[in-house]
Amino acid sequence: MAKLISRRDFLRGTAAGAVTLTAGAVIGGLTGCSSNTPEATTAAATEAATTAAATEAAKAGLYIPGTYTAVEKGLESDITVTMTFDENSITDVKIDASGETEGIGTATPEPLSKAILEAQSAEVDAVSGATVTSNAVKKAAANCIAQAKGEAVTMAADAGNAAGASQDDWLGAEPEISDADVYNEVEADVIVVGLGVAGVAAARGAAEAGATVIGIDGAAAPCCRSGEYAVINSPKLNARWPERALSREEVDEIIDSHVNESSYRVKRSITKKWADNIGEAFDWWTDADDHLFIADETRQPIEDENADDFMIPIFRPLPSYKDASGNEHVYNWKEERFPCYPTSVEFLPSQAATFTANWDKALATGKVEAYFGHFGKKLIMEDGRCVGVYALNDDPQSSDKGKYLKLTAKKGVILSTGDYGSNDAAMKHFAPDVMKTHQNNRLFTSFDVNGVPTNQGEGLRMGAWAGAKVMGYNAPMIHHMGGGADLSGVGVMGNAGFLNLDMDGKRFMCEDLPGQQLENQIEQTRLMQSWQFFDANWPEQVTHMPAAHGGACYFEDYASIDEAPKNNKTYRNWKSPYQLEAAVQDGRCLKADTLEELVAKVYPDDTAAQEQALQSIKRYNELAAAGYDEDFHKVPSRLMPVDTAPFYADQFTTAIMLVCIGGLESDEDCHTFTEVTDEQGRQVCGEIIKGLYVAGNMQGGRFGMEYPIGLKGVSHSMAMYYGKVAGENAAAEI
Repeated sequence: MAKLISRRDFLRGTAAGAVTLTAGAVIGGLTGCSSNTPEATTAAATEAATTAAATEAAKAGLYIPGTYTAVEKGLESDITVTMTFDENSITDVKIDASGETEGIGTATPEPLSKAILEAQSAEVDAVSGATVTSNAVKKAAANCIAQAKGEAVTMAADAGNAAGASQDDWLGAEPEISDADVYNEVEADVIVVGLGVAGVAAARGAAEAGATVIGIDGAAAPCCRSGEYAVINSPKLNARWPERALSREEVDEIIDSHVNESSYRVKRSITKKWADNIGEAFDWWTDADDHLFIADETRQPIEDENADDFMIPIFRPLPSYKDASGNEHVYNWKEERFPCYPTSVEFLPSQAATFTANWDKALATGKVEAYFGHFGKKLIMEDGRCVGVYALNDDPQSSDKGKYLKLTAKKGVILSTGDYGSNDAAMKHFAPDVMKTHQNNRLFTSFDVNGVPTNQGEGLRMGAWAGAKVMGYNAPMIHHMGGGADLSGVGVMGNAGFLNLDMDGKRFMCEDLPGQQLENQIEQTRLMQSWQFFDANWPEQVTHMPAAHGGACYFEDYASIDEAPKNNKTYRNWKSPYQLEAAVQDGRCLKADTLEELVAKVYPDDTAAQEQALQSIKRYNELAAAGYDEDFHKVPSRLMPVDTAPFYADQFTTAIMLVCIGGLESDEDCHTFTEVTDEQGRQVCGEIIKGLYVAGNMQGGRFGMEYPIGLKGVSHSMAMYYGKVAGENAAAEI
């Protein structure tokens, strides 16, 4: 049955698994990514079982005295845990997480070591801001406990691969499930597999259309992260922010840009239907949250009573600067090579409150129930129609763990299980180039009941086994947010277009790029690293920068955070002197009184790179003086010299991949299609599969090749909108 979660419990964090925003506090604020919905793996289940067994053994006592070591993969490196035991207790815990990012991984050893010692168990709470590293520590600690008990440790080698799949086979064999494997059978009009943003919207949409709904999810409760949404022509918001009302021609231009940025590997009909209808759908979504406070400016002070649940317009007012003649220039997306549209909002501190309000709204219909700790494993097909799904009960607290729940759908099944970014085999199949550079540089912040990232690609497998066509040309979400990130994941100057030099001291790109394109350029440099250079004139220079996701484009003259707006104290596009000074003090940014001193810090022991850097800066300053960038064609208003002390530099490395978006081939009504072979031997779309719908990152045709970020939060927005569409259409299925 459904576990009811009130908004109060959700916000207090007492509803376990209600939302995952731990490591998300580090990276989650960087983008409006798609909904996260759970799937587990056989390897994960094995690890969870080992963890549980070792923990119980530890409580029972009697170890083999000695010191034991285990290693698990963390966020960026291997984590080594060494534990010492006497006959009845854990006496010492040492954790080596030195390869993890400073402030994230290296913050975890001391509190986790203490927690394991106090609990005498591997089952301890994760450290906020370091969920991935914490989980690696917990698994390694469980391994050590098992060794100390003399038990066989059978940790699976391929934790990122699903049942029936190997390291090189993303699909594997479809599981065979008999009646003897089923512990219970349930029935509803609509079955929703995965309760993230798309799944919750689908459940509510279907229920309000009159259908009975059963949702399943591998986590302990519905999952969400971050909080950005792209919104076009919301009646409610346009009344508050009239300048955001867009004409038909402007909306069509936005649609065309989205399709173009996806290299025309997406369906315009899907983007158009979203753009034409998201405004009213967003009002439907936010109307569920009667406590939501809507600010009129990005940096508006927020009263305490609203601090746990408010929404801001992003880039309101728009950035502006004055030229040498004193004329004011306001950011105009129509003049930009890479426009960022003034369409987006952000829920703060996250979207958790509004997300839960929508789940509550669905439950309040009396037509929705849910089974958590249940993982969709196999679609039930009859005469080419999807009529249900088998879900594996992997809840460690359930007496039916390891058995299947058979769910029959009288009208339709909606797959909203998210992407496959944490599954190595799927990543190697669909995005092999990404795996060459980001195999150990991926982050996901929602976890199932076994502590495993939920984006394992089970929905793709179920769909493929049922004969659905899988989309090609998948889109990794890897947009750069700048160098020298703090604990919230925000870079020193973000991805603002200051001078950028590679590890040989050479300029290698036009710096006036959005984060995704910036990442692509950095990946082509030697060592995939570079340095951003700027000088004492940065307060005026940032105001020339574009209103782009993750870039500095506003200056605030605050000496400390205490001067910032109440309960809305920082935002990634606003920069103050105290923030830069903190970055210098923390070592996240280098500072020097001369360029010679600065390049010596940037390129220590490399005199050739130092000399080249000085030559590159000189050349850049000459181009700025001339007012034309004949080397890389940078916009003149952002071609600003680096010539006034003190001088600064922060390092850019490759960004973290959040999700990899593909899905099943779909249309604007969330239908799926069979895969058939035509007369030329090509694998093409066939007929619509009756009864099978997709939403969120399971819906193909939304993003292709790379993730476009001109519409900040477009993935969340499309997930919510098409979840609603899928729910309503499934409810209307005959």
